[in-house]
Amino acid sequence: MIRNLLDLYIATPIGALAFAFCLMFFDYFYSLPAHFLSRAVIGPPHPSRARLPSGLVVIPSLLRGADELEAIKATLASVLVNGYPGHMIVVASIDGYDEAPSVYAELQAWIAAQQSALPRDVWLYVTGTPKRRGKPLAIDHGVQHVKALVSANVHAEFPKIYFSTDADADLGPHAFEHIARRLCRRNPFTGSPGRAVAGNLHVRGNSYWKGWRHFFSVEGQLGIQVAREYLVTNIARYNRRPFPLSGTTGVLYCMWTEIFLEGPRFMGFMRSLRFADYVKWWLGVPPPKFSESNVAPIPELLAGDTDDTVSAFLAVIARWEDGRFTLDAPRTPLHALYYMLRSLFFDRALRYEPEARVYTSSPSTLGTLWRQRVRWNAARIEVAGRFSRSFWFHWDLGICAVGVVALILKYVFFGAFYYVAVPFALFQGSFAHRVGAAFVLQLAIYGLWTTMALLMNDSFHKNWRLLLALPCAPLYTLVYSFWTTFTGTINDVFLFGNITKFAPESTLIKGDSHRIAILARARRALLLAVRATVRGDVPFGLFWFGWSETEWTPSGYEGWTSGKNPSLLERLRFRRPARSAGEGDAPIPVARASLRPSIRVAAQKDSARRSLQPSPNIVTTRHAA
Repeated sequence: MIRNLLDLYIATPIGALAFAFCLMFFDYFYSLPAHFLSRAVIGPPHPSRARLPSGLVVIPSLLRGADELEAIKATLASVLVNGYPGHMIVVASIDGYDEAPSVYAELQAWIAAQQSALPRDVWLYVTGTPKRRGKPLAIDHGVQHVKALVSANVHAEFPKIYFSTDADADLGPHAFEHIARRLCRRNPFTGSPGRAVAGNLHVRGNSYWKGWRHFFSVEGQLGIQVAREYLVTNIARYNRRPFPLSGTTGVLYCMWTEIFLEGPRFMGFMRSLRFADYVKWWLGVPPPKFSESNVAPIPELLAGDTDDTVSAFLAVIARWEDGRFTLDAPRTPLHALYYMLRSLFFDRALRYEPEARVYTSSPSTLGTLWRQRVRWNAARIEVAGRFSRSFWFHWDLGICAVGVVALILKYVFFGAFYYVAVPFALFQGSFAHRVGAAFVLQLAIYGLWTTMALLMNDSFHKNWRLLLALPCAPLYTLVYSFWTTFTGTINDVFLFGNITKFAPESTLIKGDSHRIAILARARRALLLAVRATVRGDVPFGLFWFGWSETEWTPSGYEGWTSGKNPSLLERLRFRRPARSAGEGDAPIPVARASLRPSIRVAAQKDSARRSLQPSPNIVTTRHAA
C-alpha cells in the first residue's frame, strides 16, 4: 500500500512538490513540543542583575512633522526605561534636519530637558545632518558622533554592542537585556558568541483591535492581517530549526560593534577584490586580507532599505578567532568548506530571541501597505550583488544570500502547492471545486500555524483574536506577499529598477551601486545606437549597457527625485544632461564606460572630511548617579 502511495503521489511532479513542502516544514511539528519541554525544564527567562557589555542605540529618523516627533520621543522614552544592566549610550540621529528645523529644535529641547532625569549609566544625545543622505548614512553619522565623544574623553571607550530599533517602535520589558544575553551566549562546540540576534516583532494590540466595528473596516482588516503575519513569521526564526536564519528584523536586532563598525570599510574592500585573486586562491595563493588592507570606507554602499540585510551579511562573514572577530577570507577553499558546514550545523551566526519583544504599528491604508511591501521586497538581488565578490571566498555567506533571494520564490512555491499540487493530486471535480478545496486547505494550514505561533509566544489568551484574520488571510497573502514580491522583483530585474526613495540619488551615485534593470539598460543602448547612427560620435562599448553616468547618458539613478534626468524626447534630440553645481568631481572623459574610480576618490575625500569635522548640534551633558 505504501508503495502504491509513493507511485501515485510522490513519484510524480505534483507529488514531489507536496513532499518538498512537508520536508521544508517538518521542523514545525517538533518546535512546539520542544518549546514546552524547554519551559518545563528550564522555565521562562527572567531579568538578571549580572552586568552586560556597554551598549549603543542609534535611532534614525527623518523627523518632518509633529507625528514623527511624538513617535521618536515615545521610542526614546521606551529605550531609556528598558532597564539595561550596563552602560548605555542613546543617540537620535536626524536625517536632513534642514527640512524641518523647528521640529528638530523641539527634539533638541526635549532631550536637553531629559538630562536631569536619566537612569543610572544612561547617556542621551541628538545629532543630525543638514541634508538627507538615507537611513544607513544617518546611523553612520550617529556612530561617528559617538566616536567623537570617545575621542574627546567624554566616554572611556566605544560601546561593545550595537542595538538597532526604529523611530516608531516600543520595546517590551527588558528587551535589550534579553537580546544581549542571547548575543553573549557562547556556542558549546566552538566557544564563539553570537554575531547578531533578531528580536520578536509584534503589532501593537491597540493598533489591530479596536472593537468589532473597526474589525470590519479596511484599516481594521489590514491591522489584524499584518499582526497575524508578524506572529507567524516569528516561527521561522526559532533557533531549533534545521535551517539557519538568513536575515534579521530591522525593527530590533543587536550585534557586536566590532563587526558593525567595519561595514563601510568592508564595502570598500570588496570593491578592491579582483577575479584574479579568486583564481590564485584556488591555486594555493592566500587571498587578500581585509585586516591588512588600507582601503577607504564607502558608507554610501550601505544606502537603501537594506541596513538590516547588510548587517546580517557582515555577521555571517565574521568568524571568532583568538578571542576576536575577523572578516578575513578563509585561507583555502577547504577552509571555506569547513566554515560553511560549521555555520550550517554547529555555529550559526544569526540567532533569535523570542523574549526580546518590540511593538510597532501597521499601515492603515491599502496604498501605504502596498508601497511598504514593495519597498521591503525591492533590491534583494541588488543587495546580494553588492556582496557578490565576497561569495567567492565566504561560502557561508553565499548560503545566506541564497536564502534571502529564495524568499522571492517562496510565495511562488506556496501558490503552486496550495492551488496546483494538492487539489489536482487529491481532489476530483471541476476547476472551481479544486480551487475551493485549495482555499480550505490553505485556511486549515494557516489556522494551524497561527495557533502554534500563539502558543509558542505565550500569548494565546491575549492575542486569540488574531484567529479572526484567517478568512481573509489567503487573499491578503496573495496581494501583499506574493504580488508585492513579484512586482518588486520584476521592476528590479527586468524593468527600470525599484525606486524606493529610501535614499537620495546623490548617496546612491557616490556609492556607485547598480540595479539590474534590464529594460533601463536596453533603452540606454537603443538611444546610444540611434545617436551613433545619426551623428557618429558615440563609440561602441560596454557602457552602452551600463548604469553609471557617461559623456552621453546620465546616471541610472538620476531623475526619480532630483529631476535631472532628461525625458526620452530630449534624449532623442541628443542634449547632454545638465549637472548641478558641486556634483561630479572631474569632467567626464569621452567614451568612458564608468565613473567608478572618480566616485571612489570622491567617497574617500568625503569620508576623510567627515572624520575631521565634529558633528553639529551635539548635546554632551553626561548624567550618572
